[in-house]
Amino acid sequence: MSSIKSLKNSYFFSAFFWSTLSKVLNAVFGFVSVPLLLGFYGKAEYGLLSIATACNGYMHLMDLGMNTGAVKYFAQWEAEGKRCIIYNVARTNISFYFIISIVNIIGLLALAFWGESFFSVTHEQFIQLRYCFFILALFSSVSWITTVYTQLLTAFKKVTYTMQVQCVQVVLKGVLIALVFLCNLTLIQYFFYLTLIVAIAIIPYMVKSKKDGYIDSHKPAAYWSDFKVVLTFSLALFALSLFQVTATQARPIVLSIFALDGAETVADYRIVEVIPQFIITVCGTFVSIFLPKSSEMMISHDKTEIQQYVNNWTSKTTILVCVLCFPVIVGATEILSAYVGPDYSYLGKWLQIWCVFLIVQMHSTPAFSFILANGKTKVIVVGTAIACILSIVVNALLCKKIPVGSAIIGYVVYMLCLIGVYYFILYRRYLGLKRLPIFVSFLKPLLMGVICCLVPSLINVSGLFSGLISNTRLEYIFEFVVLSLLWIVPFFCILIVTRTIHLSELKK
Repeated sequence: MSSIKSLKNSYFFSAFFWSTLSKVLNAVFGFVSVPLLLGFYGKAEYGLLSIATACNGYMHLMDLGMNTGAVKYFAQWEAEGKRCIIYNVARTNISFYFIISIVNIIGLLALAFWGESFFSVTHEQFIQLRYCFFILALFSSVSWITTVYTQLLTAFKKVTYTMQVQCVQVVLKGVLIALVFLCNLTLIQYFFYLTLIVAIAIIPYMVKSKKDGYIDSHKPAAYWSDFKVVLTFSLALFALSLFQVTATQARPIVLSIFALDGAETVADYRIVEVIPQFIITVCGTFVSIFLPKSSEMMISHDKTEIQQYVNNWTSKTTILVCVLCFPVIVGATEILSAYVGPDYSYLGKWLQIWCVFLIVQMHSTPAFSFILANGKTKVIVVGTAIACILSIVVNALLCKKIPVGSAIIGYVVYMLCLIGVYYFILYRRYLGLKRLPIFVSFLKPLLMGVICCLVPSLINVSGLFSGLISNTRLEYIFEFVVLSLLWIVPFFCILIVTRTIHLSELKK
């Protein structure tokens, strides 16, 4: 029994380590690339890349919920020893995603040829945006079919491998940034090679899936009768995916339409978004890590075990997100000044607000994996729809007065609506969970984090390294590091003293 538990812990920690490393590398890449690209191409042109990727990201709602549904059933069928069905559905999945990619291509080409009046950009800016849409259309089929293999690898608990591939991709992206300056690449050339780097991940994924026997052939198939059960389940999640993707991807699109200067406002939003997005992707990885295990536990219907599992990982997830968010909260001005210069420090208050509510949002990740595994999504779909509509309305109404702030406030409205649905309806009615232990598991480390904010707030580090460091950007970085340590050290001391975590867990 102890060996089985050890293997489970090994999977979780290995998957989390590599996924975190991948996200850290992506964050470093974003941290370095944004100011470099802003300086090289200019704020408005950099904003064009964000508009193009946001539009393409919104089209990914055509996934129809298959990403979650496939992982759930692949993991379930493997536990039941039904490998043949996995083969049939995986190959049919290739056909499904190819069809989806054709629709995606048509949408991108429509925007490229007839979308100029849709965006608040100049004619010259739209010409560049048009070429970005062409590039996305070119790689669309490869990008969609890659999803088939990531689903298989996730279901078979090979998250570690996918994250290792993504680490290599980040290194290649770093090389590309260097080539921008060495070879004086145009914006379009940079975007082409960046999209190519993302697309070539399909090669190692295909090789790994075939070698380890997760798929018997790469040839598309049409086992639609076997595929139907996954599609039926996934369609129930489609509305959920629709509103989730809309709420996320609509923010820069709304800004590009309603703001007085669409391209520059979206660029500001992307600057603020980099750090929160990193935190979201790090913690969001837990869903893919938890979902196979959650699907297995839902079959056993052991509510006591599920409650203990959710309580335990809610606490750990909250601790993690606090460690990621609070240093940014106490050092928002310093990190933005180091990131893109003190001229952008006015965005600090919005970064702080975003990070505060990220802590509230992300603590629900473990329980959310059981909501997905449960499959009863009607209530959450309705709740997500209401939250999505409210957030977009708030974003659009406030856009001209507080451009970037309107997107952040819209996010807060969206997130609070969903958390309310989880606690007041889903946890008790559909999962049979006791809500108070979950909330306490979240609240305890959160309050400890808030208390520890007193330490950096009482110590003025501004100008601490003035005269010692000639580089202003490095000075801001060192100030941020000091503020972070002033929060992190007391936080872990309190966690250990109160036995919220144990030294043995830290060693593992």
